[in-house]
Amino acid sequence: MIRINLLPAELQQAARTPVKLFVTIVAGIAMVLLAVFTFSYLWFNTLVLAERVEGKKAEVDHLKANAAEVDSLLDEIKDYKERERAIISIKTNRILWSRKLDELVKITPSYIWIISLHIKEKTPFDTEQENKDEQILKDSGGFLKLVCYSSGKQVSRITDFRQKLKNVDEFYMKFIDEPIRMENFYADFVNITRPEWKLVMLNDFKEPFNLKFTVRLDLRQLMDKPDKDKG
Repeated sequence: MIRINLLPAELQQAARTPVKLFVTIVAGIAMVLLAVFTFSYLWFNTLVLAERVEGKKAEVDHLKANAAEVDSLLDEIKDYKERERAIISIKTNRILWSRKLDELVKITPSYIWIISLHIKEKTPFDTEQENKDEQILKDSGGFLKLVCYSSGKQVSRITDFRQKLKNVDEFYMKFIDEPIRMENFYADFVNITRPEWKLVMLNDFKEPFNLKFTVRLDLRQLMDKPDKDKG
């Protein structure tokens, strides 16, 4: 079968799609498809990265919680160690005050009578402010303060009583190693103050004129238990 195109040549050329227009359309469609693909790819990757970020945030929060728990445990361990050290220190430096007071009674002569005494022991739990308020010397572990009367006007009686309390030569005490404790009343003390006295009158007493004096004995510093890991 033979087909014959009866259109003129100039009309036949106009009916065809131009090559440049076709290429442009194809290129535009390709670019649109590429843009859609690129957008889809980036959108999917953004979702994946967002999920990873959330996962990392949750992991960081978990690690922070673990770190806080570890810090809390370390603080508790430190607190327990300090308590253990305090208990050991108290046990090491324990003074049997009942025995100490019995010794005090034995060495107190009949012409001296104690009207009051105040005991203050420094412990590892004491703060610097508390020690300052209690007027505890920094180089002592506390003190025993006695308020006494001496019968009569003889100051020498106060001096003799002080020497009985000390029961050791001051010069000799300078050469004694700190951990060594002699078996006497003064063994737990490092210093005894000079008595502060004044003449007072007490009515209805055999000797109305008497000496009232105060003396303070400073306790030894707290001694820590030797560390077995050292030396």
